[in-house]
Amino acid sequence: MESKDSEEAEKVSLELIAFLAIALIIIAASILVIKAREIVHSALFLALTFVGVAALFIMLEAEFLAAIQVLIYAGAVVVLMLFAIMLTRREKGLDYLGTKITLFKGAASLVFLAVILGIILAGRWYPARGIGEGSTQFIGKQLFSYYILHFELIAILLLAAIIGAIYLARREVK
Repeated sequence: MESKDSEEAEKVSLELIAFLAIALIIIAASILVIKAREIVHSALFLALTFVGVAALFIMLEAEFLAAIQVLIYAGAVVVLMLFAIMLTRREKGLDYLGTKITLFKGAASLVFLAVILGIILAGRWYPARGIGEGSTQFIGKQLFSYYILHFELIAILLLAAIIGAIYLARREVK
């Protein structure tokens, strides 16, 4: 009986270590998205952030959502952003925010991170899951029954965004 309890405790501790490692990678990549001087590097750090979120989906046993996260966000959105970056003209090496990290901003960020980690480690934040949530069948039924209008509106919005991006990329600069 004790060996079973120790195995479960070891499994929980390994899951916690994996979660914290993935969370730190996501946080670091998110900060680098904002602070990178080259916009191409920002797009690549954004892809790393999306892949980290997909890893969290895998930890939550939502493999379908992880696959969609990688295919749609880390794949299509980042590639679209890279094409947009390559098709536009800009001056190289400019920092888009132009801000510096001050002692106050750093301390506030560390306090926020400590509070969030404290909540997680205290065990008060675990997402409640219903039966079958995150499965392909559940998501498909929800998407094509209750959310069909939303699905179609998003498809039209994305089509309009693509047409607008093509128009902006092809127009002559006066």
